[in-house]
Amino acid sequence: MLKKVILISTLTISLMAESCWTSVEVASFAQDEFSDYARFSIKDAITCKPIDGALIKLGENVFKTDAKGQIKVPLPDTSLDKRVSIKMRKKGYIDADEKVMTVFGSYWNNLFLMSPDLPLKSTRFVLSWGSTPQDLDLHLISNNTHISYRHTRSISGKVKLDRDAKRGFGPETITVKDIDKNDTYKVVIYKYTSGGNINDKGQVRIYANSKLNKVVTLPNTKSRCIEIATVHNDKITYNTKVLDNSICRK
Repeated sequence: MLKKVILISTLTISLMAESCWTSVEVASFAQDEFSDYARFSIKDAITCKPIDGALIKLGENVFKTDAKGQIKVPLPDTSLDKRVSIKMRKKGYIDADEKVMTVFGSYWNNLFLMSPDLPLKSTRFVLSWGSTPQDLDLHLISNNTHISYRHTRSISGKVKLDRDAKRGFGPETITVKDIDKNDTYKVVIYKYTSGGNINDKGQVRIYANSKLNKVVTLPNTKSRCIEIATVHNDKITYNTKVLDNSICRK
């Protein structure tokens, strides 16, 4: 099948290259812990706009995000590290039920993304990470498709690179309108910049059948190119393995 080329304008790329959070913003969240509370930030995975009025259930406590898409929550108990459930609800967005780790009286992650609603046949992949590496790339690779920031080859109108972040935190977002059941897709992460390694601050949220299918935590690895999942015939298989760098570069 002939591979078609999607050209993205310079203006579009510059808009997509912005991260949802700046280092200054994240540093201000860290300062909150000296005041015995933590701030959680919830943003749109496509536009990066704060989500106002979302209901957030953290453990047994319920909060509502303000106009900045934020909530203030008590710091966790320092005596026990554990995984706390967090449930996020907002009309027009896919329900998100996740877990957040508590470590030494702090939350391992306080930056969250929610996906706008998807048609039943669509699938969305959302990559987020910490301040390092500065630039991770999300790739979707199959026999007929290779889409990423560097390679925007696609079957026109069916696969779209919604967003690409180049300054840490993410997100990188790819949406497939209709999965080709005869094709096999690989979900691949590539460390584009030289500084830092892929680490467990990174996560990929996979949305399918109008729900959050899974949150995949990235491994701590010095490898630059890793596969985290495959999609075939509407079935998603999660399998993290190291790939040759040439797969991400070709």
